[in-house]
Amino acid sequence: MLAIRKKILSSDYFKSVFRLTMGSLIAQLITALVSPISTRLYTPEQLAVYTLIITVSAMFGPVLCGKYDMAIVSAKDEKEVTNLIVGGLAVSAITIILVTIGYRFYLQTKPEIIDEVGIFAYLLVLILVVNALIHLLNRYNNRHKEYKLISSVYVFRTGFQNIGLVLFGFLKLGSLGLLLSQILGSLVGLKRQSKRLIENRDMFKNVKLNEVKDTLLKYKKLPIYSMPAHFLNSASYSMLNFFITGLFGLGTLGYYSITYRILGIPLTLVSLNVSKVFFQRASEEKNNTGGYRRTLMQLTLFLACLSIPMVLVLITLGPFLFELFFGAGWGVAGRYAQILAPMYGLRFIVSALTPALVISEEQRLELVLQSSFIITSVISYFVCRWTGYGINTFLLFITAFYSAIYALLYIVIFKLSKKRQ
Repeated sequence: MLAIRKKILSSDYFKSVFRLTMGSLIAQLITALVSPISTRLYTPEQLAVYTLIITVSAMFGPVLCGKYDMAIVSAKDEKEVTNLIVGGLAVSAITIILVTIGYRFYLQTKPEIIDEVGIFAYLLVLILVVNALIHLLNRYNNRHKEYKLISSVYVFRTGFQNIGLVLFGFLKLGSLGLLLSQILGSLVGLKRQSKRLIENRDMFKNVKLNEVKDTLLKYKKLPIYSMPAHFLNSASYSMLNFFITGLFGLGTLGYYSITYRILGIPLTLVSLNVSKVFFQRASEEKNNTGGYRRTLMQLTLFLACLSIPMVLVLITLGPFLFELFFGAGWGVAGRYAQILAPMYGLRFIVSALTPALVISEEQRLELVLQSSFIITSVISYFVCRWTGYGINTFLLFITAFYSAIYALLYIVIFKLSKKRQ
């Protein structure tokens, strides 16, 4: 056992995960330390309005590039990478225009957002533009194994966001202050992440539109299957914000937003970073051996050892810890965390493995599985709306449905990881 542990700790895989995880650890510690301050500087209703705006970014941000950014990591050469970056930027521009049009109609149904921040609600457009650039740069850095760069930028980005959050909170800017902190923080580090790309900028001089088109067609499965699948996965959680607001009001959404943020810390801290490394390592293993079962099992064990203690702590001490750290009344958010903890524990493990469906070229299957998240969340919404069930019952439905889907998704990935004969 000691020899196995030593081998894992000395592997390039673990070192890559460690670099990314340590950066995320520092960043999430900053967020965790500032969160008790934010709950004292902003009301639940202000947090709710900010959450509703950022929800749009959370839904569309990861898919603005049509998921062509994913292909940057495994592209065969730098010429193909260049075509993917140019094509990804073009797709992002089109997507942002369409989202902005839809967002305008959305604001007409949410007068409370305009009442709180006015025309500044359209700062979302700038957030989307920056998000598209960040996703492309992250994949480019990932391709070149610049994990230290990705990690350090993430720390500075999170630090500036939280500094702005506190500063604008003391200035009593409310939801607008939260939006400004989000934008200013996102801009930090873009130049550093672009350094290698800027040094190689000559490769963009020979870009040909027909070659860009051919490259996009080569990876057409990404926008056809991975893009809607990822959107559905993001929407399955983002839509809960709209459902909770519609069923239980802004105040309840404000409490839930803190629950969502805290439960999301381990995902950002470990799972998403491990996913980047897993994609690169599993791709290599599949190219060399025809399967990636070894990488899959190593990753599963690593994540399970972190997930199980986290879930147990939240179930036993959730309300007490939330009341202690966030102030009087925030134990409500802790009760929400108790209910959602088992599902988040499974999500913590399985979400890191979803690139396996791209590696196995099973994007169509990914789309089918991710659609089930939306279907079950809609069912939960209408059941609670018709019966008058409270927020706790709604969250119980979500936990039960989503946990079953994650379990099924893992079984599918496990079978796909086997070497092809």
